[in-house]
Amino acid sequence: MARTLIIGNEIVVPTTFGAASSLAQATVLRVVNVSGSSATIGVSTLVGAATTNFITIPNGTVEYIEKKPNDVVYGTGTSRAAKVGYTG
Repeated sequence: MARTLIIGNEIVVPTTFGAASSLAQATVLRVVNVSGSSATIGVSTLVGAATTNFITIPNGTVEYIEKKPNDVVYGTGTSRAAKVGYTG
């Protein structure tokens, strides 16, 4: 059974592409949606890039997102994310 290794502090996910963050060059993020409704999270190759891939996260749920270290994230609603890893 895999367990989550907490590597970085949880932050509020930026809500604009100009403020997108790599979360200290994280490769795995734990994202929780606390907005009260569905939220989206976008992963992009760089801040402000037009090539962003989005997923929807239902309210009150947790998703784990893998990304490249220099990829950045931003979203809608109120989501929180932390840099994490997996441990056996």
